[in-house]
Amino acid sequence: MTFVQFLEQFANSFVETGFLYVVFALPFFLVFWIIGKKYFRSIRIQEVERATIHHFKHDLLHSAQTLVLFALMDMYLLYLHKQGYTWLYFDVNQYGWAWLFVSLALLLFLNDTFFYWSHRAMHHPKLYNFFHRVHHESTDPSPLTAFAFHPSEAIVENAMAFVLPFVMPLHFGVVLAWQLLDMLNNVLGHLGYEAYPKGWVKMPILKYKTASTHHNMHHQLFNGNYALYFTWWDKWMGTEFQDYETRHAQIFERKQYPKSGEGLYWLTVSAIRPEANDAYTIEFSPVPTIFQDFSAGQHVTLKVKVQHETLYRTFSISSVPSTTNSMTLTIKRIKGGKVTSYLAENLQIGDTLEVSAPSGQFVVLPEPAHQKHYVMIAGGSGITPIYSMIGTILKFEPNSKITLLYANKTSKSVIFKEKLEKWATDFPTQFEIQYFFSQEENKQERISRLTLEKLLNQYDRQRLVFYLCGNEIMTNTLIQDLLYLGVGKAKIHRELFLITTQNQTNPSKTAHIQATIFGKTHQFQTKEGQTILQSALEQNIPLPYSCQNGLCGMCRMQCTAGKVLMQNNQVLSEQSLKAGYILTCQSLPQTEQINIQN
Repeated sequence: MTFVQFLEQFANSFVETGFLYVVFALPFFLVFWIIGKKYFRSIRIQEVERATIHHFKHDLLHSAQTLVLFALMDMYLLYLHKQGYTWLYFDVNQYGWAWLFVSLALLLFLNDTFFYWSHRAMHHPKLYNFFHRVHHESTDPSPLTAFAFHPSEAIVENAMAFVLPFVMPLHFGVVLAWQLLDMLNNVLGHLGYEAYPKGWVKMPILKYKTASTHHNMHHQLFNGNYALYFTWWDKWMGTEFQDYETRHAQIFERKQYPKSGEGLYWLTVSAIRPEANDAYTIEFSPVPTIFQDFSAGQHVTLKVKVQHETLYRTFSISSVPSTTNSMTLTIKRIKGGKVTSYLAENLQIGDTLEVSAPSGQFVVLPEPAHQKHYVMIAGGSGITPIYSMIGTILKFEPNSKITLLYANKTSKSVIFKEKLEKWATDFPTQFEIQYFFSQEENKQERISRLTLEKLLNQYDRQRLVFYLCGNEIMTNTLIQDLLYLGVGKAKIHRELFLITTQNQTNPSKTAHIQATIFGKTHQFQTKEGQTILQSALEQNIPLPYSCQNGLCGMCRMQCTAGKVLMQNNQVLSEQSLKAGYILTCQSLPQTEQINIQN
């Protein structure tokens, strides 16, 4: 074969392989993720969209690499067929019509079996980085993810298509039908929307065919639901997520969770438990999947009416995501705090509260192959999001280590003490706790620069990442200490548990605001000294909002013209700021004309 002939055959093979990707993946992506995004919102599997343009570009690039490898393997297979080495045939009468259906069933079963065991093997820590990590870049998969493989995984994925023609007689029509079914199944598994109808997971026989939710849960939770076509290997081997059927059903039951006019969820209180140090835990159950699939460390905003006054307060979620059909908030009663005191004194089991969807950038996104060493630093009730993070890492990232530095006034004020110490007992090589008590008799100690220096000298500093949650003075001091000790900013993550009042030296100007919300444009004037949101609410302009403290991110909008000065920002990332996003509840106009859009 000459080089020119090789290029011609490769081009033909690549076009044929790429044609299936273009016919299946791209149309499904355009229909569900672009054109019909709002229409199909009700059947979206993960209510919070995590996929970004970065993921789409990543998936397209690696899919192109995969298609090149598939084309090369298919071209070589056809070459060997022409040499007489395969059992591929064209004449149906050669083996009869019955064999067509039997061979297709065998192909599906054998490929499903191979996929389950090879897929599960690629999740082993020693293999994961080399084979499977590229594909798991997308925790919220789209049809573009269907063939986004590392080259080594692409070869494994196409192994059965290459090997089986040497093992058993296969009609070319059967091979083509198999390719079409495989492509469709792969795209539906990565669709991000539930393509199978309500009740599918409980239907006789049909329930053994994986629904879209099945593989989507695998991308989100990693260790489980390894199947390709059918669920039986996961069921037989005990690797199917226990709440798979519940998750599928909840997609079609979201209407039973009513929302308020502000888009807040009405959640029912199922339990109230006292904790240490004037803290109490509120449990909501059952809850929509959005309150189960949150990222550990995120928070929600409660809307509470206290003596005819409507108040919004933001609280971190203390439950561990993707474990139960409930959500908990652990709240410390603050002296003089209207909302915390009202809830502590008046809330009862069976009551309903208006709750925003989870949000926030102070999060841990676990990955099984990670071998990090997390240093969690909490002050008092700042343990709330840290507790959720620790539970998540212990469950979903078993190769990482956690050191918790927990500061309190006394030992009696330690929240979650029994649960934390049980984790330390159950995971002795993975989790350790160091307590610091500033007012304990005969033992007054605080987290200091010396504490941090000892940690950096004791452990591999390249693996260490720091998460801090506590009052502003403590976290500011410790961040400066970490920077002084040579820890890079990228390895330090902070959530302010208490926000001090900030003085604003730059007053806001009177400005004309043009706000586009869900395609509708509103125009209004701001008042001097007021934020954009304050002026909008006074004039009944329906800007989205919740906490009004710069913590929840629900008022995030993109500023496309003009300038603002934000008083506080604990939500927006540097990337979001560069893209022009602002928090209207914290934005003071600095120009006469400002255009914003959601």
